[in-house]
Amino acid sequence: MAAREIRDQWGAFVDRSGVAALHEGLLSGLSVAVKDNIAVGGLAWTAGLPLLGERVAERDASSVATLRMAGAVIAGTVATDAAGFGMMTPGVVNPLDASRTTGGSSGGSAAAVAGGLADAALGTDTAGSVRVPAACCGLLGLKPTFGRIALDGVTPLSVTFDHVGILAGDLDVMRRVAAVLLPAAAARAARMPKRIGFDAVRVAGCHGALRVGLERTLAWLAAEGHEIVEIELPDPGALADTHGAIVCAEAFEQWRGFAPFDEGRFGETAGRALKYASTLPPDEVSAAREELFAVRASIDAVFASVDTIVGPTIAVAVPAVGARRVAYRGIEVPVVFGLLAETCPFNVSGHPALSVPLPWLDQRIPLSIQIACGRDGEWDGFALADRLKEMASSARVAAERRSAACRIPADRISSTVVDTP
Repeated sequence: MAAREIRDQWGAFVDRSGVAALHEGLLSGLSVAVKDNIAVGGLAWTAGLPLLGERVAERDASSVATLRMAGAVIAGTVATDAAGFGMMTPGVVNPLDASRTTGGSSGGSAAAVAGGLADAALGTDTAGSVRVPAACCGLLGLKPTFGRIALDGVTPLSVTFDHVGILAGDLDVMRRVAAVLLPAAAARAARMPKRIGFDAVRVAGCHGALRVGLERTLAWLAAEGHEIVEIELPDPGALADTHGAIVCAEAFEQWRGFAPFDEGRFGETAGRALKYASTLPPDEVSAAREELFAVRASIDAVFASVDTIVGPTIAVAVPAVGARRVAYRGIEVPVVFGLLAETCPFNVSGHPALSVPLPWLDQRIPLSIQIACGRDGEWDGFALADRLKEMASSARVAAERRSAACRIPADRISSTVVDTP
C-alpha cells in the first residue's frame, strides 16, 4: 500500500496530494515526505505560518526535484513549527508515545516516518530541527555538511545556519537518499573513525538511562580498539546565545516586511521571537558574528585531533507534550534550550552530524546518540553507525545489556584533553 493511502492518525501531513517520480532510479519504490517549508510544485507551502496558509509552490525545490529524478515518490508536505521557530511541532502526535513531543521543527517529518506514512523525509535543521525530532521518535536523522544540499525553494530561517537534512527509520534507506542528495560525499570511500572524541561534561550531564547508554557505547568502542579522546566543546549556554542572536537577526530581515508579528498571522512562538528580534541592538548582533568565527575555529581545532565526536543528540528525556521547562544538568531550563543544546554546536560549525537511536537498552523513552564527523564525512558516520549496530547484536553486548553500567577503560582514554582555544 502506498504511504499516502494510510490514514494519518498522527496529524503529520499538511498536504497529502502526492507527487509521482520523474524517472526510475536509486530511490524507486521509496516514498519521501517533505517538510512544509520546502517547495513541492503544486502542493501547500505554508512554512507553518497562518499568513501563508494559502501559498502553493509553483515548482520543486532542487532537493525535491533531485529525489524525484532518482525515482522517489513525494508522499506530501508535512507539518513544521511556524517559520521554523520552536522545537515541539504543535498538533503532531509522536507515534512512539502520544504523551511525548515529536520534537521540532521537523516534527511532521519525524511523525510521517515513525508512523509508517513515508520511508524517509526531508526536513530543515538550523539548531537541531532534523536530529531532535529523529531522537524523539526513534529515528535516524542527518544534518549534512553545511551547503552541500541546495537551499533554493526553502523558506529561510537563518541563512548562516540552515541545512536541509534527512530522516529515516533504516540506515540503508538513509544511505540511499543521502547518496542522491550528497553525491560528492558518497563518491569518497568511507573511513571507519579511529580516534573518537567525547566531552565528559556533556556525557555526565545526560539523563540517567542515556548516560548509561553512552558510557556503554564508548566502552564497547574502546574494547574494539578505537582510541577514546576526551575533548571539550564550547559552553552550551554561551553558544546558544551566539547562535540565537544571529538566527533572530536573520529571521527578522526575512519577515520584517510582514510586521506586525501578531499571533494570528505568525503563531505564538514565531510572533514572540520576531518581536524580540526587532529589539536586538545591532552591536549585540555584530558581537555574536565575531564570536561565531571563534567558535567555529575551536570546533575545527577539535576535529584536527579526532575523527569523530560521539555524544548525546538530546541530553534530556523526551519531554511531555506542552512542556515548558526540562531538567538539564540538574537545572530547570527552557525546553527549547534543553532540546538544542547538544545539536546546535554542529550547526554553528557546519560539520555533518547523524543522530542514531540506541535500541539496545530496554527503555520506553527513545534514546539517541549523535555522531559528528569532519566536513564531508557523512559516510564515515554511517560506517560507525553500522558498526554500532553490529556490536549491539553480538553475544558480548547482549550479555552486557544485563550487566551493570560499563565504564570506559582508563587505559583507552587519551591522556591529552583536546580543548577549545
